[in-house]
Amino acid sequence: MNIPEKWTNDTVHANGIELQYYRNGDGPPLVMAHGFYDNGRCLLPLADDLAADYDVVTYDARGHGRSDAPETGYDVESRVADLVELVDELGIDDPILFGHSMGGATVAWAAAMHPDLPRALLLEDPEGLLDTPEVEPDERARMVRNNLAGGTDRSVEELATDYDEFAPDVARRHAVADTELSPNIAEIARSGYPTPLKEVFDDIACPTLVLRSDADTARRVRDLKAADALANGRLVHVPDTGHYLFHDEYDAAHAELRAFLRRT
Repeated sequence: MNIPEKWTNDTVHANGIELQYYRNGDGPPLVMAHGFYDNGRCLLPLADDLAADYDVVTYDARGHGRSDAPETGYDVESRVADLVELVDELGIDDPILFGHSMGGATVAWAAAMHPDLPRALLLEDPEGLLDTPEVEPDERARMVRNNLAGGTDRSVEELATDYDEFAPDVARRHAVADTELSPNIAEIARSGYPTPLKEVFDDIACPTLVLRSDADTARRVRDLKAADALANGRLVHVPDTGHYLFHDEYDAAHAELRAFLRRT
């Protein structure tokens, strides 16, 4: 399964499905949610560092990795329920929640809908922060299904070439994730982002750090204005980064994350 030494993996029954999770470390609990097309193992390079000080859990979202892939339940409410029940079934109290992209949206909505759940919130370039997609829902779902179909006859080695900006081991991790996707995740593209994420920031009470990809001045201003709605939040644009901040500028992103964790 390609997980580092000392990590354990198992499944938990949550919200009517089996979710695969990976766990390591000792200390305050930190639960990590990955992005669209990825899986919990894609977060392991960062998670492995954090496990030196935290009890870290990553998991495969429904339809991704080795978790179940039912035909329905890909709306944000279902993804939040998956996360909340996973935390409950594992007996985790007062966790820090981390999410990248789709996972960032999931944990942010979880913090808004269940304000007593998280101790703190870490968002890495969360999906749908400012706007909902301009493409119509049915077309979005069709595009995802076509994209998935186009990769079914490619080997892991061929898929890894799509990630040539990453280190070879990280590229392979993402390529393997591509082979473990269910076509049903197209429903996330259809209905998974009902409103811009900024609209639920008013409902998030816990300390929050938003790490955002580099951008022009106009988007930086919009990002910072959106983050003003957080009662106890901070938004940082990490220079020279794209959507995967911890791949592009690990040291800079990690320094911001660690500084935030020291204060929580």
